[in-house]
Amino acid sequence: MWAVLAVIVFLAGQAYLFHSLGKVDGFLAQQEEVPEKEVLSLAFSDPGTAERMAQLLAGFSRENPEVEMVLHTDTAVPEAVYEGRAAVGFLSGTFCPRHGLSCFALELEDLPLQQVLWRTGTQAESTNAFLQYLGHSSGNSLKTVI
Repeated sequence: MWAVLAVIVFLAGQAYLFHSLGKVDGFLAQQEEVPEKEVLSLAFSDPGTAERMAQLLAGFSRENPEVEMVLHTDTAVPEAVYEGRAAVGFLSGTFCPRHGLSCFALELEDLPLQQVLWRTGTQAESTNAFLQYLGHSSGNSLKTVI
């Protein structure tokens, strides 16, 4: 009789242990589900442009927390965008776009005229969201160049 009782207690203990471990595994699985961030690479021909746009970039980050922006300076912005090293590029002054690139002139307070460049065709969601945010934030003063 003691042996039967010991087996019942042992099996009950095992059932409780497996039940508890299942809860722990479920909890750990929930903790591991970190939403993936989409990376949006922005290239600037002038490092001062990124600094002047800090408020605008911060606003985009607040509205799109799933997008991680990577900012870098590149002396060859058109090539960086065309080759995919950057999703969007900012070039001071005027630019005559080449095949495969689209651009518009961006006019913001305290910022010299910028040409915003991106690859023509289908874009990542983060790129589209950023371009729409730029248009909206600039009061829709975008002048399409191409």
